[in-house]
Amino acid sequence: MRPPGNDGVTLRATVKRSLADVGLLEPGRQLRDKLRAITWLPHNRRYLSRAGSNGLPIPPARLRLLTTASPSIEWFMESGRAGADAIRNLLAEHNLLLSRQARLLDFGCGCGRVLRHWAGEGVAVEGCDYNPELIDWCRDRLPFATVATNRLEPPLPYNRAHFDLVYALSVFTHLPEPLQRPWAEELGRVTALGGHLIVSTHGAAYRGALTLDERAHYDAGHLVVKNAAEPGSNRCGVYASPDAVRQTFSPWFMVRAHVPQGASGNPPQDLVLLRRTPTEAAAPKGRPA
Repeated sequence: MRPPGNDGVTLRATVKRSLADVGLLEPGRQLRDKLRAITWLPHNRRYLSRAGSNGLPIPPARLRLLTTASPSIEWFMESGRAGADAIRNLLAEHNLLLSRQARLLDFGCGCGRVLRHWAGEGVAVEGCDYNPELIDWCRDRLPFATVATNRLEPPLPYNRAHFDLVYALSVFTHLPEPLQRPWAEELGRVTALGGHLIVSTHGAAYRGALTLDERAHYDAGHLVVKNAAEPGSNRCGVYASPDAVRQTFSPWFMVRAHVPQGASGNPPQDLVLLRRTPTEAAAPKGRPA
């Protein structure tokens, strides 16, 4: 007998495979997204008339959907503000202040959901993303920031120890296991010694989304990955316990704080503060010095 609740999952998977086989899965998703965007138009207009856009352009619904899975302007704006505030608050709790000379990197900046909320703060703001369309939008409309395109695999186009602070919100949550440690090492390369990295993770709050076998794997300190064939997309989900986080980022970073559900801009993800530690490894071959 099949376990209760499996029928719906099996049916959805069968329908997705059938649509993919005839080339209709992606067009179907695009049509669904367009219809969702239309239904949100009245709400978006009301929000803009009430709250405004903080003086910066707002990306179109298609790009908002790519980065937040929602066409809501309110969610795009308020979750981005909450994400930036969560970073500021975590730094303040550990007596870490960004100086006027500080360099900050938004790794996986998308179309500037969090990045836009650093405008006017006096720090050098940079961002990167592997989606060139999102970077083109930021480059044209968020002139206070310097942005660049990266690939799904390292390296980044920055010199060693270039940044004082790097943050990656809802990025490692979508990178399958073969990409996790290479990116941890690369972020270690571009972060100054004594600098900090802040990442969000799918932590214990997501255990309910895991099967019994996946929970056991998670509890044993291993990464759990769903839909690894779609790396970098919202459809690829990665779940990491505190032990798995430490293993992923060692020896390049040391965990200073792990806050359950602390990523208020990406609820209910955890927020992790890591400090760049000394390592003896030289810059990997083929990467910027």
